[in-house]
Amino acid sequence: MKTALVCFTVAAALYACSREEPAVGQTMAQTKIDETRQVEKAADAGKPLNDTSLTQIVKSALQSESSLDAGKIDVENRNGSVALHGSVVSEDQKEKAGRIVSSVGGVTAVTNNLTVDPSAATGASAGSAVPDPKAGGTPPPLPRLDK
Repeated sequence: MKTALVCFTVAAALYACSREEPAVGQTMAQTKIDETRQVEKAADAGKPLNDTSLTQIVKSALQSESSLDAGKIDVENRNGSVALHGSVVSEDQKEKAGRIVSSVGGVTAVTNNLTVDPSAATGASAGSAVPDPKAGGTPPPLPRLDK
């Protein structure tokens, strides 16, 4: 009976995670946090979460942090061992993502493979800027004017 109750609670929480609109009077971030807490409580009740459920909870936790672009972070999970891949714009964001993931119930280990790419914030790509000769860079070659 207890197992059936835990399974039902996890299923209900996963269904709630798929909702697009927050409850009346709540922000989307707060709704996701509440849903994550409900699933974590179900996990604490005795049965560990499966990999898919825990991965969804981790992604929701990352998405609830407005200073992170969670769309650029990939989450891999195997038996509670979570690996993060992708890029963030600062070392602070990399550390924050690791802290968020490690605080999720059911996560036993975090491997933070995020790379820091400051150009991701501006949309510039590395190597796209023309070097500045005053800054010690090599200017592009001048065109030849042979006739």
